[in-house]
Amino acid sequence: MTLSASKQTTIIISSFVLFLLLAIFREQFIHMDEAIYAWLTAYESSGIFSIMEGLTDIGSGEMILIITFIIAAILAFKRLWSYALFSLVVTFGGLFINLALKRTIQRGRPGESRDLEVFGHSLDVTSYSFPSGHSMRIVLLSLLLIFLAVHFVKSRTWKASMVILLIVLPVLVCLSRIMIGLHYFTDVLAATFAAIFWFQICYFFFNRKLFSKTKEQQKRMPV
Repeated sequence: MTLSASKQTTIIISSFVLFLLLAIFREQFIHMDEAIYAWLTAYESSGIFSIMEGLTDIGSGEMILIITFIIAAILAFKRLWSYALFSLVVTFGGLFINLALKRTIQRGRPGESRDLEVFGHSLDVTSYSFPSGHSMRIVLLSLLLIFLAVHFVKSRTWKASMVILLIVLPVLVCLSRIMIGLHYFTDVLAATFAAIFWFQICYFFFNRKLFSKTKEQQKRMPV
C-alpha cells in the first residue's frame, strides 16, 4: 500500500497550513480552548482524573523512546534496515521539531509553568505548551505502528484491530493532556497536525527505499 506523490504532497501542505493557522491565531482561540476544557471536565471525578493521568504517561518521552528502540531493534533483527532507520528518524526528528517549536512559540501552559523533565530529572528549562509534546509523540508512534501493521501484518482481523486501537489511543492521550489541565485543545490539535506533517515528510523521502523491498522481505514479519 503506497500513496501517490500528489496525495503525499496534499497531506504535507494541508497539515502544515493547518498547523500554521493554529500557531498564528492561537490566542484568538483561547475562549474555545476554555470552553472545551470546561465541557470535558464538567463531570470529572477523582477516578477519571487518575485514569487520565495514567493515559498521559503513555505519551511520555521515556515511553516513546523505549517503544521506538524496541521496534527498531526488531526491524534490524529482520534485516529491514531502511524501516529501522525510518522508525528512528520519525521519532527523534519529531522530538527535535517539537522542542524547537516550543522554544520558538513559547506559549505558557494553562496552569503553573513547568520545567522540562528528562527520565525523571527536572531541567532548568521551561516546558512550554504549544504544541503538546505528549500528543505529538503518541500520534507519531501511532502513525508509525499503523504504517508497519499495514505493511507487515498478514491477518486482516489483526490488522484492522491494530489500526482501530492505534487511532483510539492517541485520541485518549490527547484528551488526557487537556483534562488534567496541562494543555489547551489547540496545543494538542496543533501537535497532531505537526506529527502528520513530519511523518509524511519522512514517508515521502523514504518511500522509494522502503517500497523497493521484495515480497519475500515483507514476509519476514508474519503474524
